[in-house]
Amino acid sequence: MAHNNRRLNINSSVIKAFTIIEYLASVQTAKDLGVISNELGLNKSTVYRFLTTLSQLGYITQDPTNGKYSLGSKVVWLASQFLDGLDLRTLAHPYLQQLSEETGETVHLAILDNYEVVYIDKIKGRQPVDMRSSVGNRMPAHSTGLGKALLAYQDMSTLSFYVNSIGLHRYTQNTITDPDFFYEEMISIQNHKYAIDNCENEDGIRCVAVPIFDHTGKVIAALSVSGWSLSMTKERCEVLAPSLQRKSKTIAEVMGSIDKTVESDRT
Repeated sequence: MAHNNRRLNINSSVIKAFTIIEYLASVQTAKDLGVISNELGLNKSTVYRFLTTLSQLGYITQDPTNGKYSLGSKVVWLASQFLDGLDLRTLAHPYLQQLSEETGETVHLAILDNYEVVYIDKIKGRQPVDMRSSVGNRMPAHSTGLGKALLAYQDMSTLSFYVNSIGLHRYTQNTITDPDFFYEEMISIQNHKYAIDNCENEDGIRCVAVPIFDHTGKVIAALSVSGWSLSMTKERCEVLAPSLQRKSKTIAEVMGSIDKTVESDRT
């Protein structure tokens, strides 16, 4: 209920502005005013007003030859500022590269934000795998290895909210949609210290993921190796899990040493 109350306080103009930005980001191609208006169900004059303001701010750009709108360079700057500010991403990146080189598969780093997985780094593997993931993208938590590794260490009230309010939506025939099975999966992940996405989010894509803990023992991110199910068999996922756990522990130790240095500097 509190979650819904927070939404009531959101300014409608801000919602419309970001709806336009997110729409242009999702379509990834320039669109004219009429298309944007129709797609979003907003009045054309209202959309034009917002586009004009966003263009002046640098978040939207208009092609002078055809008048179509697309994302502006300010969006790239904003995203880079956010990513550069993530010490975790910077410190973990070399270990992601090592994992990708060792396995030949795609490696991801992600965090949990508003009950969704957000990819903050990705190293493509040598396999010609076309995954939907990209840095900045959001994915459901219950159907991804990263998400399950992150959810498994949340308290029961958080898991219950996820099941009852977010929902265990089906994305493939393997997606876990039964609440009892989901809770059992969370316990299993805690016991084994790794999660497997058994082609639950994308057909033909399997991954193994492990949580990353900070120096206080709190889960702050997750690390995964993903690939075609033909090469990423369940058996291989189990074999790779200890390697991921070692990388996770190293990243946590590096993060902890940085935190201790900061604390030392403050004293």
